[in-house]
Amino acid sequence: MRHHEQVNWDAALLDLDGTLYRGHEVVPGAGAFVERLRRRGIRPVFLTNNSTRTPRQVAEKLNGMGIEAHPDEVCTSAEASAHRLARLLGPSAVGYIGLDGLREALVEFGHTAVALGTPEQAGAPPVSAVVIGLDPEVNYPRLAAACTEVARLGAFILTNGDVRLPSGDRFMPGNGALGAFIETATGILPYVAGKPNPDFIDFALARYGLDRARVLLIGDNRRTDVLAGRRAGVYTVQVLSGVRYSEAESDPDGPEPDEVHPSVAELFLN
Repeated sequence: MRHHEQVNWDAALLDLDGTLYRGHEVVPGAGAFVERLRRRGIRPVFLTNNSTRTPRQVAEKLNGMGIEAHPDEVCTSAEASAHRLARLLGPSAVGYIGLDGLREALVEFGHTAVALGTPEQAGAPPVSAVVIGLDPEVNYPRLAAACTEVARLGAFILTNGDVRLPSGDRFMPGNGALGAFIETATGILPYVAGKPNPDFIDFALARYGLDRARVLLIGDNRRTDVLAGRRAGVYTVQVLSGVRYSEAESDPDGPEPDEVHPSVAELFLN
């Protein structure tokens, strides 16, 4: 089996939370690790399921933690969602729940972004698609408006299916929980754009013109990062700096990464 040190990689797809930082704390050695990638000529691609932040906001957060990042190196699940709709429907009126990261992505790909359940929707044309991203301030009337449109269209996109977000010693409901609300109310299953969907990896590969045989993916979560990488046929490295599952939640038949390391601090040292 290949080892990550034995290949001249063109790019590394990097998960963020749990891999380069944990909440508001940087993973020790993450900044130096990204610097090592750059020195080797390996392009870092910051691949995040989080749809709330714009690429500029993601880069600002990383730079503020001492991790060099540029907006054009960031790929978000919001962008993957908007790209899919552009490919399927062309520029369209798209109803959404979410924050700036999703709204900006929809506009970037030529869509008219319509905030569902707001006065904006009343003055907009009927939407041709619905995308659901995390909005911690969402309320019942907005979710009800989303359900109405999803039931009419018979489909919706969920930017990511993460059901729980770490928050100190507890967790907050994630975007997957919002998706479950809409799925339960409408009986309609979403298309989930983020990891573990290999389409998200393909979106990043196409954006940067990358050969999957010369790309590795580094992440902490076997259920999302490793599974997406394995499905997409890229080399996968799991780091143990983030997600932990209880024995009851662990999947003995889950995807095996190509390598496992304590953290990114141990990678590309030679």
